[in-house]
Amino acid sequence: MSTKISIININDYESIPDAIVAAIKMIEEDFHFDILNCKNILLKPNLLRATKDACTQPVFVEGVIKYLKEIGVAMENVSIGDSPGQIKISAEQIAKKISLLEVCEKASIKFINFERDTPVHEVIEGALRLKDYYVSNPVNDCDLLINLPKLKTHGEATITGAIKNYWGIIPGGLKAKYHLLGRNPDQFGEALADNFSWVFKNKPNRLVIYDLHRVMQGTMGPVSGDMKNWNLILVGTDELALDVVALEIGELDGLKYVPHLKNAFERGLGEGNLDNIEIFGLSLEEAKSITPKFKVPGKFMTKLASFITRSIVYKVTKKIPKLKKKLCKKCGQCFEDCPANAINFETDEYPEFLRKVCISCLCCMEMCPQQAIETELRGFGGLFHSY
Repeated sequence: MSTKISIININDYESIPDAIVAAIKMIEEDFHFDILNCKNILLKPNLLRATKDACTQPVFVEGVIKYLKEIGVAMENVSIGDSPGQIKISAEQIAKKISLLEVCEKASIKFINFERDTPVHEVIEGALRLKDYYVSNPVNDCDLLINLPKLKTHGEATITGAIKNYWGIIPGGLKAKYHLLGRNPDQFGEALADNFSWVFKNKPNRLVIYDLHRVMQGTMGPVSGDMKNWNLILVGTDELALDVVALEIGELDGLKYVPHLKNAFERGLGEGNLDNIEIFGLSLEEAKSITPKFKVPGKFMTKLASFITRSIVYKVTKKIPKLKKKLCKKCGQCFEDCPANAINFETDEYPEFLRKVCISCLCCMEMCPQQAIETELRGFGGLFHSY
């Protein structure tokens, strides 16, 4: 068998953290890395909006911390972070509202907003859509990436799960910009597979703890869809295999109906053949017997969502930098930090923001020593812009 996955019924354990520890231990033999030798461990939850149903549950992070402590990992080597994208709230603020930040502080693990560091410019070999790619610096620097996805339907991508959760490694407004590269669900699937291919090739040490406790389905996912109790946890090291198995439990053929899974499978980014996936704990049939079918948006809805995001949401909600001249010291720090060369600067002059070049990463705002840069939404005027 080429990869191993554990499937755990939460109800068989006293708590979710206990179930997570058991699920990880079932497939430890499949690890091709030594966790105790990893000095920079990054947890990547799904922090979409400040509502618990839309995010990785804090108790799942508690379970991972419990496992890491049991095997002797020093918490000073562990951090957690995400980038929620083009909304008026940071990942840290979301974490605070859903009580995840409290879990992190109690365990003394550092919370990182991915937007606070200058992103790293990378080239994705064989990319179909993401030809000019930036990744968050904390992700680039980590030597073990622990992915904490939650199964939800998604208007554009059909589902968000193990592979789609890595879209959050792209900092800030860049995610919205990259949405423009996928003009329909199939093309967006190619962009998602491009992003995952960077992870697959550059971050070989990965562990996935998949939240199937309460899954979100229907056309309102991934924010406010219908919640269904599955009471399951999946753990493995192969994101494609995990997504395929999770959807198989929900009686959906992921390689047929989910564009980014199909594309990842065709590129060889993991195992998608159920015959080559060894399952521990519950069998597939046992898991299916205790879960309802997973209802995803139809093709018309995914195409409509793709059009709305590309043609309206991005253009209106794109964040652009705005200079507060009263605070600006004309130091040129924003010019030095801008990864897209979207700022003109001359000594003793105010910086000039080049709107058409700006990638909305907002590094200028984060790095300004005088806090002289704020952001504003482009607003409905953005509907008339070509960038």
